[in-house]
Amino acid sequence: MEVHVILGQSNGLGRAYSFELPTELQQPLQGCYIYNTHSGKFELMQAGVNTMSNKGQFGPVVKAAQLLQQHKQKDVYFVVAGFGNSQLYNSGSREILDWHPDSNELLEQSKETIEKARAALVAEGKEPVFKTIAWWQGEADALVTEHASAYRANEEAFFASLDKVTYLGGTKRVVFKIFSDLKSHPQAGAINKGKAARAAADKRTVATLETNGYERNPQDRLHANAAGQLQAGTDLFNAIKGVK
Repeated sequence: MEVHVILGQSNGLGRAYSFELPTELQQPLQGCYIYNTHSGKFELMQAGVNTMSNKGQFGPVVKAAQLLQQHKQKDVYFVVAGFGNSQLYNSGSREILDWHPDSNELLEQSKETIEKARAALVAEGKEPVFKTIAWWQGEADALVTEHASAYRANEEAFFASLDKVTYLGGTKRVVFKIFSDLKSHPQAGAINKGKAARAAADKRTVATLETNGYERNPQDRLHANAAGQLQAGTDLFNAIKGVK
């Protein structure tokens, strides 16, 4: 069974509202399975119910899974793990959780989630093969110059840590850039440059996705709305559909 992973902060999880989706995407998606951290099982994906967003919300996984299932004509499996407003830079404190591997915080928790998902499939007699990891994070690091200047090195450390997990070492990577047109996040351009530079040096990164064109919530320009997340999911699908 091919498994795809999405990691990141709030946009990776999704802050778009599921009631704004077309009717067919509000229903359980046949052939699309997502690991539910609460039940410890893979379930039919349903936007706003078990997509690991807040209740009533969804992210890129919904459209990506629908399109991938239609393309593959077989069941598809996704694991989504993330934490809103979380930085990559090592905070040095558990009061500010971060993704840096040296902190043993969010990344370690996500690895545990991925392992539980793998074990759940094995328990069902399936053989999971992890194909891709998508990463949409960086907004929190775009607030501070020091964090932004270290972003490339920290993202390299992030993926190197994932490589230490035997069944993740061969995964292809998809990196979402962050919105760079927000005055509230002055270092977004530096974050995106760091992402692009790291990706260019990593043959496993199959796409670095631009996000500025995604439609966003008018009252909350930091987060993609339903149309924006559908585009994000479509872009993710196009990045991973050909991965062998």
